[in-house]
Amino acid sequence: MFTINLFTSSLLDTHALGNYNYPMHNTSSKFLKIEIMFLFAVTIVAVTSFFYGEALPDNLYSISSENASVNIISYYFSSLLASIGYYVGPWIVAPFFIFSLSYAFVYSKRESPVDCLNALTLTLVSLSAFYIFAPEMLGSGLLYIVKNYVSDFSLGSTLVLGSFAFLFGTFRGSFKDFCIKTLYWSKQGPLVTFQFVQGLGLLSKSKMMSEKIKALPGMLKRELPQTLKGEQVSSSPVRRLRPNPVIEKVEPEEIQEVRAEPVRESSYEATAQEMAFEDIEEVQMPQSSKASAKTRKSQTTSNQNYYDIVSQISHKKNANPGRAPNDDYFADIKIRVEEKLKEFNVEAEVINVLKGPVVDTFELKLGAGVRVSKIKNAEDDLSMALMGAAIRVVYPMIGRDTVGIEVPRNPRDIIYLDEVLSTKDFNNSKFHLPVAMGKNAFGDTMVVDLAAMPHMLVAGATGAGKSVFINTLLVSLLVKRSPEQMKLILIDPKQLELALYAKLPHLIMPVITDAKMASVSMLWAVQEMERRYSILKELGVRNIEGFNEKLERATPDVLAAIHQYYDNEPGDDYSLPYIVIIVDEFADLILTKAGKEIENSICRLAAKARAAGIHLVLATQRPSVDVITGLIKSNFPTRVSFKVTTDTDSRTILNTNGAEKLLGKGDMLYKAGTNIVRVHSSYVDENEIEALTDKISEEIGTNFHTAAMDFLENGGEKEADPYSFGSHISSMEGTDDAALYEQAVKLVIETQAASASFLQRRLKIGYNRAARLIEEMESQGVVGPQEGAKRRKVLASSPSA
Repeated sequence: MFTINLFTSSLLDTHALGNYNYPMHNTSSKFLKIEIMFLFAVTIVAVTSFFYGEALPDNLYSISSENASVNIISYYFSSLLASIGYYVGPWIVAPFFIFSLSYAFVYSKRESPVDCLNALTLTLVSLSAFYIFAPEMLGSGLLYIVKNYVSDFSLGSTLVLGSFAFLFGTFRGSFKDFCIKTLYWSKQGPLVTFQFVQGLGLLSKSKMMSEKIKALPGMLKRELPQTLKGEQVSSSPVRRLRPNPVIEKVEPEEIQEVRAEPVRESSYEATAQEMAFEDIEEVQMPQSSKASAKTRKSQTTSNQNYYDIVSQISHKKNANPGRAPNDDYFADIKIRVEEKLKEFNVEAEVINVLKGPVVDTFELKLGAGVRVSKIKNAEDDLSMALMGAAIRVVYPMIGRDTVGIEVPRNPRDIIYLDEVLSTKDFNNSKFHLPVAMGKNAFGDTMVVDLAAMPHMLVAGATGAGKSVFINTLLVSLLVKRSPEQMKLILIDPKQLELALYAKLPHLIMPVITDAKMASVSMLWAVQEMERRYSILKELGVRNIEGFNEKLERATPDVLAAIHQYYDNEPGDDYSLPYIVIIVDEFADLILTKAGKEIENSICRLAAKARAAGIHLVLATQRPSVDVITGLIKSNFPTRVSFKVTTDTDSRTILNTNGAEKLLGKGDMLYKAGTNIVRVHSSYVDENEIEALTDKISEEIGTNFHTAAMDFLENGGEKEADPYSFGSHISSMEGTDDAALYEQAVKLVIETQAASASFLQRRLKIGYNRAARLIEEMESQGVVGPQEGAKRRKVLASSPSA
């Protein structure tokens, strides 16, 4: 009885801990708890009655006796215990333990009313099993009822069907997969047994010797990279498993979507139902032609599974409100424009109207000798003639000999992201990092390649649509690129805009919200860029595209040459995915104490990271010269400007006016090189983003980069490895640590101020070094611990204390 109480208390403690991660407040959870408590009570009574039933005072003699120590209340209580034991029995212990464990580890972590029925099916299954195999565990009354009123066929059916019902209700998907695998093996069992026996019986000693001789070159190729790395190599032969041939129909579009890439030091993985034994032979290098084909097929399947997950997300489609303007609307604008120009003696005629979703472009044919500057100077007067509409004069129009006047449409159409993602321009694009920008002024879909930009600067006032554009950019990349093909670093100082992407498997590290951590993450990106440049140099290629192409046909000698650069990389893949770094509010970072470090890292990445496959997207709502410096502008040839407040801000971003006259809500000017195009960004709802990210994270899960996480935890400094390359060279920085510590202690005691930033300024050292000095002082008792926002207390009175 003590054991049962202890088990129950541990289950309740387990559930209490589980409630923190899996809160359940519905009726089904309460009903499950009631079922457990009921089974527990019945179990206690049945076990007590089984062991002490004969000693219970349940007869008239024991009550009427003068020596009896019982009364009428204890008599009826003991009679109730005996009755429950008579009609139940100790068999009830089994369903109680099984149901309690199922609740603690399965039911409490989900919300399903169907789980309440599992107690009934488990009880019926246990009753049938104990009656068939151990009938003495049933109470006498229950045994009599089952024996005389229930047939053997009913008991057998209850045992089989109830077991399936309980297992399916408890494990569901995994139990279904187990049944499918069992059915498959029941069909394939004779064939697999025949192949296994044939593989063992037909191998003679001479054949085994010849196979070993033939496999000798492959063994040497396999051991070469491991020997260079200093690993122990096993000389025993390895059994290779061969998958059963499966004929799959692969569409051409699917082949274009996925790039096959080899992996390093990993054997071919397959599920149990797809495997069959092959003749024993030495496994060749994964980069050999046969193994590479298997690896490419495996990665192709993995990426295709990712695209299947993404395609299951149903995007919300909304009809555009209102109706399109009629011909009278355009005729009225044409007349107003021509009449206003005649007032200034400008000979011009509107010859065509290019209709778009947000603005309509009126093509103006100028008369002989009319300068374009006259139209530009009359821009404000034309706006007044059109009731103050924010018009924009466009010249030159590529491929045309006319001047365009962009007039806002009323009502404007809403461009949803799903419309752009479903177009052929996006689905059939060959871009490495396709971004669905939206539609241009003429209603044509615009898709660009982030890898070709290679970096993007986004600016705009509050409410202009900058954050929505960042969301459309991220969704475009997530739809087309799997975690094996693209990685993300997201920096969000506002802590709100990019929170929806916190669980993506594409993330290298968690979403950064602190300026100091942003500086460290940028420093890691710089080091990753340098590492990739070393790899590209070793392989003799100029960019990441050429590297991944050459990697598919790389020989073991080539892989051994670059093997040294993958010691700290997770997984077994030599390929280099694209890395996209997105900073949502750049101004909040550049104006902090770590702003100079962040700016230096960004400039280094912008200048060199394109060939390494690292691309930056910086967004800010403060496009001033102290935020977007000349050094940053020179390294960001691609710029996007949403509506800004002044023409000065427009010139800061685009080097020309025009962004101050945009309409807002996604209306932007896209500058690639020297050309400026007006584009209307598409809109994506937060519910759609949440559905997409939840589905991806649920199917794949978050997997941060281990080395990057260690780099962040160490504050941007790697732990020293005494056996690493170059460890014999003395460090100039660490030779005067003792003297620096004494100087810092003396300074803290004299000024009675202790903080890392204070030491950083006075001693002219880095922040990480100053923080280590403060921690050392705390451990030596020189200063007290940190107390929230208060300053540390200086405990020592002299440097020798």
